[in-house]
Order: sequence, then C-alpha cells, then structure tokens
Amino acid sequence: MKRELLSKAFGDIDEAFVQEAYRPVPADDASGSPGRIVHMNRKRIITFALAAALMLSLGIAAYAVAGIPRWTATRSMENTGEYTDLADLEKVEAITGYEVCLPEAFSDGFAFSKLSVDGEAVYDEGYHELKDYYTVHAAYTSAHGAEMLLTLTPVLDLPDQPEPREASSGCVIGETEVRIYRDHYKFVPEDYEKTPEDLAAEESGHYYISFGADEIQERDIASADLVLNNVIYTFFFNDASECSDELLIRMATELITAAGLPA
Repeated sequence: MKRELLSKAFGDIDEAFVQEAYRPVPADDASGSPGRIVHMNRKRIITFALAAALMLSLGIAAYAVAGIPRWTATRSMENTGEYTDLADLEKVEAITGYEVCLPEAFSDGFAFSKLSVDGEAVYDEGYHELKDYYTVHAAYTSAHGAEMLLTLTPVLDLPDQPEPREASSGCVIGETEVRIYRDHYKFVPEDYEKTPEDLAAEESGHYYISFGADEIQERDIASADLVLNNVIYTFFFNDASECSDELLIRMATELITAAGLPA
C-alpha cells in the first residue's frame, strides 16, 4: 500500500487529524497480522507522543476479518481537547459517553500529569464511516522521569471485529483478563530490504518494521490491555526496559480495584 493510495482513500479527512503511521494488511489475509508499516515522520520516533501512534492500530490501521477489510483512523471531532486536572473527569465522561476510571497515581510511583480526548473512526472497505468514537490518552510520569500512557477506547459493537492478536503473556485478575505484549519496532529508510532475520522475526507476531526513517533505529515497547465496564484500557511503555510484567500486573490490579471490580 503506497502513501498516495492512503491519501486518496482518506482524502476527505482532515489531514491534521490523521496520525503519521499505518499498518496495512492484505484484504485476503484474515489473520490480522501486519504487512508493511510506514512511519512518515522520524521526529516522532524519539518522542513520547509516538506512544499513541504505535499502540496496536498504529494510528491508521487496516485489518481484515473473513476477507472484509476495515480501517481505523483518527478524525476531526467537535469536543476534543486536553485536561490537566482529574476533577474534569465528569466533563470528559460527558464527551466520551463512557465511564472513565483514572487513578491519581499508582503505587509504583506513576502519577497523573495530563490527558487528551481524541476522535477516531472505523471505516469499511469503501472508506465509508461505520462508527466514530472518542478515545482518552492519559499520561503518567514517575519521579525518575519514566513515562506511561494509559489509553481508553470503547468496546465497539460492530460486526466482523478482529480477534485480539496473540499476547506475549497474561493473567486473570479477579474476573478480568489482562493481556501483556512485548514488541520490537525497527524503523528503517524507505529503500530498506528486509533481511532473512527480519522475515523470521516477523513470524513471531511481535516484531514490526516501520518504513520512512532517515536511519535505522530500534525500540522495544511494552503494553498491557484489559476491559473494564465495556471500555478497553491499555497501559503503554515507550521503553520496555522501564517496566516488568509484574509492574504491569500491579497497575492493572490497582485499576481494577479503582473501577470497583473484583481483583
């Protein structure tokens, strides 16, 4: 999939709201595994803002279920914005239409700093919008400067939804399943040719090559997701070395407890 085709497909979407990465999957591939990732702006590789773009869908994503392609993308919506005070959660919930559970801090030292409310939408194979919705991206920072992003996305009631990709590990806390992912991203120039080692690593399902960088850079990313009150919560660490599985499980447990569910 070339950028020109992507531009044509989303020509009527405000470009400023289309994030700078995408993950296309051939329409005849029902597995949901990624094909080619194009990262269009090298500057975002080394910023925490990249977190939202790399989470699962990578900003703009294509996937196929039973041969039916679907697209997700950020889009311009009326009530997006940023907040720095959790006292504004009622306003955020009024915008998103779903319950938002965000602790002030986690016991391992990550404290809330700010959140943004952003618009997204799902499109069918003809690029017709099927559903729009709001996501919440909440940033947490530790005293040592480590950063964590907690993203909330509503569970969508749409036919032919993709199956979750295979987790690296996970557990069940109370009645809630927690799925942990440890993924490796390799950012490469447009003319980069995948090596036999790249192709073999991609088979693992946790190794992704992103085209469009000025030079080769690599990054290990860790995340974990769980569903609470029909909302998907995803913890995201832009540097996998800053978190262990145990840390992710502890934070997930505290979030479940804060949501009033059995842990």
